[in-house]
Amino acid sequence: MRLLLGILLFINGATNAQQYNLVTNPSFEQYSSCPPPGFINLCNPWINPTTSTNSGFLTFYFSGCSSNSCCGVPTNIFGTGYQFARTGIGYASGFMSAGYGGNVRNYIQAQLSKQLDSSKRYFVHFYINLVNRSLYACNNIGLYLSATAPSFMPGQVINVNPQILNFGNSIIKDTLNWVKVSGIFKSTSKERFITIGNFKTDSQTDTSMLGFNPNACDCAQYNIDDVSVIPLDSMCLKADAGLDKNIALGDSVFIGNYTNGIDSLLWLQNGTIKIDSSKPGFFVKPITSTFYVLQQTLNGCFSRDTVYINVNPMPLKFNSFSIILRYEKSAEVIWTTSNEINVSHFNIQRSINGVNYKIISYEKAKNSFLNQYTFIDNQVNISEKQETLYYRIEAIDFDGKKTYSIIKQITIKPKISNKVMVYPNPAKDQITLTSIDKIVEVKMYNSFGQLVKHSHFTNSTNFLIFRIEELREGIYILKTKSKSGSFQSQKLIIQ
Repeated sequence: MRLLLGILLFINGATNAQQYNLVTNPSFEQYSSCPPPGFINLCNPWINPTTSTNSGFLTFYFSGCSSNSCCGVPTNIFGTGYQFARTGIGYASGFMSAGYGGNVRNYIQAQLSKQLDSSKRYFVHFYINLVNRSLYACNNIGLYLSATAPSFMPGQVINVNPQILNFGNSIIKDTLNWVKVSGIFKSTSKERFITIGNFKTDSQTDTSMLGFNPNACDCAQYNIDDVSVIPLDSMCLKADAGLDKNIALGDSVFIGNYTNGIDSLLWLQNGTIKIDSSKPGFFVKPITSTFYVLQQTLNGCFSRDTVYINVNPMPLKFNSFSIILRYEKSAEVIWTTSNEINVSHFNIQRSINGVNYKIISYEKAKNSFLNQYTFIDNQVNISEKQETLYYRIEAIDFDGKKTYSIIKQITIKPKISNKVMVYPNPAKDQITLTSIDKIVEVKMYNSFGQLVKHSHFTNSTNFLIFRIEELREGIYILKTKSKSGSFQSQKLIIQ
């Protein structure tokens, strides 16, 4: 007998739980016929609240019962739309804005199973999803409760203020997930009808253009599913701090929800630090792993929820790495980094074959966000044959983890005793002379063998800029004398 009584109580409780939602056919599963044509009037008690019979202003109905590419689920709009229903196999779909203006709107409307009780409060929500063929996304998608059923003419909007909008009324761009639009409503006029759509004009609506799509509609079209109006005295709406998340250091993340009208809110970080008492959800940017607690009181029901945010340090990044060969038998090693968090030091490594490296020095890490390091390798030997040296940077974390830069190489040309290097050649206004030995004298001869320029240098130098702007274009013989050698000749072209 007790078992039978328990079963009856369970069945009765389940039946009552289903009756809490005052919206009949909330997920559009009941239909008079399977589309096409696919308009919402197929789903009693849902209707298009327009005074026009023009199908261009009627809200669409898509269902998995249809095999037609215009009205099916998940594929519809002749193959340009693709979305599974949030619940069951059906959903509504309509225009909330258009890029070409004209206040293009679709609305859906239904009569509730009973009128609302004045002074009582209700939890109202529905889910929307941006159709992936939309060129635009918009805000202002809301739900309006009224005692009488409003209607509209094509090219106009239902000029009312919806009571249910997301907190912050942001532009909704999600084409993958169903986004919940929710709020708390207190009845004042024994409302009996609900209408969903955009109740603001184009000039009052914020839009955002999305990426290019060859099949894009010049519109913001949204799917609608799972509509609910639930008396709060029949339920305890629990605090919703959101899902636990893993983020990288430097990222921001949304915690909480977008439900408007909560009586009392209190957010605590690490369970003790008060950070907000007015918003049901917002973005945070923690620098270390932490948790947030949402305490909520609604209609006399107190609840709390916790969301954990795990912050993963971003990996060390080598932004740049370069090797500059200096004439004075040295190589300058320069590298920049970002995201230094747990780095102990950097090993500068050199190799003669690109395989086997040895550490030639190290630099202590600065462990700040952006850093630059420089090291001078003075052990570069200029030999009688050409050779290649390879460099890389090895980053060592405090826990022993290693990260490597890319490999850079430099080619060291053979040593040429007393050779004077001249550049540019051809030249125009001046030439630069460099030599291992110091330059003491320069002579220039034209193509007829005539001496046209002659200079002595008391203070001999390894580096010399020699002006030639007074000489005509042609071919010349340049003779240079080093301190310990005889004259060397080479051809110079002046343009």
